[in-house]
Amino acid sequence: MRLAVLVSSFVALSACAPDPMLGSFNFTLNGTETETAPRSQTTTSTGAGTLAVTTGKTVDYVLTVAQTDASPCVLEADRNDKGDVVSITPAQKCTFVFPAGQVTATMTTGTVTVSEKGESLTVNVTYTYAGTTLGINFAGTGSRTYTGPRR
Repeated sequence: MRLAVLVSSFVALSACAPDPMLGSFNFTLNGTETETAPRSQTTTSTGAGTLAVTTGKTVDYVLTVAQTDASPCVLEADRNDKGDVVSITPAQKCTFVFPAGQVTATMTTGTVTVSEKGESLTVNVTYTYAGTTLGINFAGTGSRTYTGPRR
């Protein structure tokens, strides 16, 4: 009897489909930043890079966003109670250093969705930011969408 229970448990666990969220993806990004200090202006941003989704130790997922020509940003995310939405934990910070200064983005909202078959991923984030370039402080808000196919 024990053997039958163990075998059926193993078969049931083996039949589970792999999590389509996990893996590596190429992405293109489109975003908008609205600088509020020292002046008011809106700019758009584009770029490309890779995004890796792994299992977290204390959260469901860890996202490592590596935009070309920028240091990687690591974000934690959890599924909701129904399991159909993955939310990026608010208030996480990512600091990017560049030759003329640095900027720190603080996440305000974020969601991650994966296509039904796990072929592509979309990440939407909103954030506030503050930094210094050439000795001048700046701050503002922004939003970005990262989307792309599995690698």
